[in-house]
Formats: sequence, C-alpha cells, structure tokens
Amino acid sequence: MVKLFIVGFPRDMEEIELVELFSAYGTISSVRIITDKDSGISKGYGFLEMTDEAGAQRAIDAMNGATIDEREISVRIAEQKHQPQQQQQQFTKPKPGFNKVKPQGYNKPRFPRENNNRFEQQEAAAPVRAKRPRRQQP
Repeated sequence: MVKLFIVGFPRDMEEIELVELFSAYGTISSVRIITDKDSGISKGYGFLEMTDEAGAQRAIDAMNGATIDEREISVRIAEQKHQPQQQQQQFTKPKPGFNKVKPQGYNKPRFPRENNNRFEQQEAAAPVRAKRPRRQQP
C-alpha cells in the first residue's frame, strides 16, 4: 500500500470526486480529506491510499501539476510519521554505566567541617554590648 499526499484541490471537492479522478490509475483503498476542527470545512489537502506502487506512480505522473477548477494540485508520496513511542523509550531508559551527577554547590555543608569549631568560638568571643543606664524620672 502506498499513501499519496494531495494538496491544492478546491475546498468544496468531496472524497468521492477524488476517488473518481484517481481510480483510473489504480485501485484505491482509502481516501481522507483533512478538515478544520471547528468549522468542518476542507483545508484543501488530503491523503489517498493505493494498493500497488505502479498505480501510485502512474497517478503521480499524471496528476502532479494538473489543474482542477483553476487550481494546480500537487501529488506526491506521503512521508512516514515517526512513532513517538520509540523515541520516548530512548529517553526513559538510562544508558548502562550512566551515573547521575549532582551540580556543584548543592548538598555541601554551609561551613567547612574543620572550621565549625572555630566559628562557634568566634560567636562566644564576640563582645557583649553594654546596657545603657536608664534615665531617672524626676
């Protein structure tokens, strides 16, 4: 099965009309015209699946560049969609030997361990502020 991408046909064209145009070149298994989600109006492109490659090539040769209602259409083989499931598997499974590395600066003690005692001594040695004498009331 070969999937063809057809673009440029009139927006009022229906699927049966596409089948009539392309059935002269080979057997068609399915047709799908892409429409707008909200309005349901055709976007002017669609996909057509043909059963054999020779028929698909004949359709491309004959219909690519043809005009329908003063509009030039383009016909080519549709590109295969990538399967996102395979891509997700690549990123979810870590590679063997992969070690997580924490960025520097996280989970470090705030003060070096050997200097902790010195810091506590500095706090204890800090001068105590003298209290101001209170004013006597008259």
